[in-house]
Amino acid sequence: MDRAIKTQNGFISTKELLKQGIHQRDIKSGKEQNTIVRIKRGCYRASDVPVISYQGFADLTYAVPEGVVCLLSALSYYELTTFNPSVISMAICRGVRQPKIEYPPVKFYHFSSKQFKAGIDEIKTGKYKIKIYCPEKTICDCFRYRNKLGIDMAKEGLDEYLKRKNRDLEKLLYYAEICRVKPLMRTWLEAMV
Repeated sequence: MDRAIKTQNGFISTKELLKQGIHQRDIKSGKEQNTIVRIKRGCYRASDVPVISYQGFADLTYAVPEGVVCLLSALSYYELTTFNPSVISMAICRGVRQPKIEYPPVKFYHFSSKQFKAGIDEIKTGKYKIKIYCPEKTICDCFRYRNKLGIDMAKEGLDEYLKRKNRDLEKLLYYAEICRVKPLMRTWLEAMV
């Protein structure tokens, strides 16, 4: 089973395991002995694969290929907050069924199609490509979800972003319009710049 998983970059589906002659009882045994980690139904990762930074992002990208890392997880990735989230925030397009993920801990947010498609970057960590929103879109999303996340998170993200030399206020306002927080963003920018 280990060889089968390693040939698939550390991830494999139940269908692939069965195709390679591995029986269901061996899969169950692998879970019980912690040689494999079940990410979601029918999706596994070898537990002895060398863990990379942001392994949780890679696990979720494999399990939910249409998802995008967002909000507090993206803020943390870009070092725009001192908060270290224990749950990964992932955006999915409104209308897409929310998958049942067993590991890692994840909270899904449903974005409208326009807001979902805007500002997606692709980062490479190890041999995995992960979709994540750009810093400007992330900040705007945090302002949009300020009632759930807390205005302090959104403010801290904006404050850290404004300290950067490569900040782009036009890009920030562009995403603020898409996220429908442009008047609020202008008010905060006038107060902070």
